[in-house]
Amino acid sequence: MRIRELTGFSRSLLKGRRFRTAMVCILPIASGLFFRTAEACVYSLMLYFGEMKPIELFSGRNRAQLAIAVFFTIARWTVSAPLVYGAAFRLCAITSEKGKPQRRFSDIILSRRCFRRSLAAQLWVKLFSAAALLPTIFFGTTAYSLFVTGRTAGELFMTAHAIVLTVVSAFMWLTVRLSLGAVPLFLVKFPKMSVFRVIIGTLCFMKGRRRTLMRLLAAYTPLLLSVAAVPYILPEIMTAYSL
Repeated sequence: MRIRELTGFSRSLLKGRRFRTAMVCILPIASGLFFRTAEACVYSLMLYFGEMKPIELFSGRNRAQLAIAVFFTIARWTVSAPLVYGAAFRLCAITSEKGKPQRRFSDIILSRRCFRRSLAAQLWVKLFSAAALLPTIFFGTTAYSLFVTGRTAGELFMTAHAIVLTVVSAFMWLTVRLSLGAVPLFLVKFPKMSVFRVIIGTLCFMKGRRRTLMRLLAAYTPLLLSVAAVPYILPEIMTAYSL
């Protein structure tokens, strides 16, 4: 399916329900921004009252700062995971040819089973993303150390290779991240499948389809540069992605 056909069909599906779909898609983003803003406010208070130094925000040596970071991370994941699952359920209901039974959004996010599956998927996605990022970190630090200490032609040659491997590893990590973005949709499509199998199946399914996703994002990027247009464009992007 071409991008124009995909976006045009998505617009037709959203007729009469764009506002409700926008609210459902914005909720996970808003929850993440809320907890990140609250975390930044706590850090600002600690800096204002001299409880920690600015460098300790990045060094991780302040125990209070680490405890606050862990608390807000857990809270953010716990709240956003069911919201993402609920948004995926609504998007699948819109794009499904057979149609899914309409459930209230509150029933979806408050379901214990949905909460467990969505939170488990959130943790597995973070784990897979971190594992995919490890080669980039390794080759990046190696390239930096070789660049700083390199003096001979052989060391400079190794530095160039390390830089290339860093770029390749970063591209591979980006493709994994793009593929894992479809995990919530697969959780809805295959409710009886285990979370781990869903993630593996998503990575396999997305092979050869990432280019379409990148073209879709490129088509909407100029519109997303205007913050005011995000509430109008976001449901269209997510509907097209679900398709």
